[in-house]
Amino acid sequence: MWKIVPYVIVQSILLVGGQVFLKLALTRMPAFAWTRAYWWSLVTNWHFAACGVLFSLASLLWMYITRQFPFSTAYPMVSLSYVFGMLAAIAVFHEEVPVVKWIGVLLIVTGCMLTCATPAQAQQHGQQARQEISQAAAALKTLQCEFTQTKYMRMLNDKMVSTGHMYYRQSDCLRWEYVKPYTYTFVLNGDKVLLKNRQRSDVIDIKRNKVFREIAHIMLQSVAGNCLNDDSSFTSSTAVDGGDWVVTLRPLRKDIRQLFREIVLRFSRQKAVVTRVELTEKNGDNTVIELRNVKKNETIAHDMFALH
Repeated sequence: MWKIVPYVIVQSILLVGGQVFLKLALTRMPAFAWTRAYWWSLVTNWHFAACGVLFSLASLLWMYITRQFPFSTAYPMVSLSYVFGMLAAIAVFHEEVPVVKWIGVLLIVTGCMLTCATPAQAQQHGQQARQEISQAAAALKTLQCEFTQTKYMRMLNDKMVSTGHMYYRQSDCLRWEYVKPYTYTFVLNGDKVLLKNRQRSDVIDIKRNKVFREIAHIMLQSVAGNCLNDDSSFTSSTAVDGGDWVVTLRPLRKDIRQLFREIVLRFSRQKAVVTRVELTEKNGDNTVIELRNVKKNETIAHDMFALH
């Protein structure tokens, strides 16, 4: 969580800089009068313009921070602006700062450090979960199961439930077959994807289709549990729920953020396999996939992954 610190420092400096220019602008304002000269002095006071630019940049950076990091961590860090504000008061306005205020600064900085610090237990959980899931993924050669998929559509305030079968073979073969309430098959084999329904079938080269490439990658990573090791694509946090690991993944890459806001995996420590995947899309729609009757490392016919 220390990744947030450079962003917050820059945002605080921009915010304080805007406040400094605002004060400079106000101190240079003439006495109020309903005259053309008074209003022209406001327009030509460049300190106001500098104040607006810095406030705008601080706001844009704050939008990025709140999108990328937990609000409970980001918002307390705003208090760093008080520290930079006091330093600006000394450097720019030559104000005297008593000892009690320096003590306040020390308390603020300490509080920010505690906000960013990851509890030792949570850090230990994350390392243990990563190790267990990585070991399980390495040992997983094949996987077959039934699934129930529930898609919650926010705009329609409704949900759609479908069921089917899933087959996985390490490391790039996946068959996702819907049987109710409609029949539809998605087969990933290497760099090709087969999309098939009762009327037609299409084979797509995922190298040439960015969307399918990312969807295929995420599906494979989620089923095998490898997302936790993809530090370049996701930040992760881990919790324990009923003896299972619950891993929350938040995309770092822009192309993945265009598809999903968050991915939550439930990993059964007893079965050493992912049993639940929850995908929250950018528009707020939510898809929950429950895996049941899971069979690991049993033979799967090769034609299950045929692209025809």
